[in-house]
Amino acid sequence: MITTYGDRIRSSRGYALLEILIAAAIGSALLGVLFQFAVSAQTVVGVQGDAADVQQRLRVALENLRHDLTLAGAGVSRGPARGPLVNVFPPIVPARLGAIRADPELSFHDDRITIAYVPDTRAQSVLSAAMAGSGSPLSIDGSAPGCAPATACSFAPGDDALIFEPVGAGGAHERFVVSEVDAARGLLIPVQPLSRAYARGSAVVVFVQRTYYLDRTGKRLMMYDGVRTDLPLVDHVVDLNFAYYGDPRAEAVPAPPSKGSSCAFAGSPPLSVLATLGGTVPKRLSASQLTDGPICGLAADRFDVDLLRIRRIV
Repeated sequence: MITTYGDRIRSSRGYALLEILIAAAIGSALLGVLFQFAVSAQTVVGVQGDAADVQQRLRVALENLRHDLTLAGAGVSRGPARGPLVNVFPPIVPARLGAIRADPELSFHDDRITIAYVPDTRAQSVLSAAMAGSGSPLSIDGSAPGCAPATACSFAPGDDALIFEPVGAGGAHERFVVSEVDAARGLLIPVQPLSRAYARGSAVVVFVQRTYYLDRTGKRLMMYDGVRTDLPLVDHVVDLNFAYYGDPRAEAVPAPPSKGSSCAFAGSPPLSVLATLGGTVPKRLSASQLTDGPICGLAADRFDVDLLRIRRIV
């Protein structure tokens, strides 16, 4: 009886151990499932957070691009040189422009766009005297419309500025950075000498120029300020494409102020050199149409005259 009772005890203990092992196995399986759910949930939260961050950065980038496109071509708003930039040079170019890694003249790339405009500031004036040489200081009219007395029209060191001769399409123009300002004498000193000496009456204004482009290697939407900085805006961008639509009329580009000839007008009396594309709604312009001439401007800022007729970007 004792042996049998012991056997029963040992048998009972065996069944208890087996039940414990089964329960432990079930518990381990449940814990494994719970851990998988936890890991999946953490991954989903991380992915959703990354997606939300990308979407937010994309919204900001697109708003910046929309803002700049809305202002593209805005020119001098006061004084004798007032008028849109398209009267002198194209404010939208399908290429990278600027001091660093600029594309060659007459380039076309559908994954980048350069936008230029003059912001509505007090820093708008004209040369009060012709430059003696390309390295001379710029003597500006401190009493130009909108300028406060003895402030050099609110120009400041570090400003990105533009100088151009308002003589019609293809006139001399270039961007420079202001190094010093002599407000008492109304002098601006560029960081580097200009490419040429500009005549009295040439416009001098604060200037904005930005290039938006796709970094295909890094899969990023980038923005270049035209001078110093390339700034990443959005990651995980796999493609970017711009299409350009132009005014189909030959008179899309206005005649020079003097009614004389320019790169966009020739003959006597001067007639537009633009081809008529037919119709009245904007027509899509091909890469060849935007690079095959007629050519305007001076080296190294030459451009195809058809860039002046761009009116819509997609």
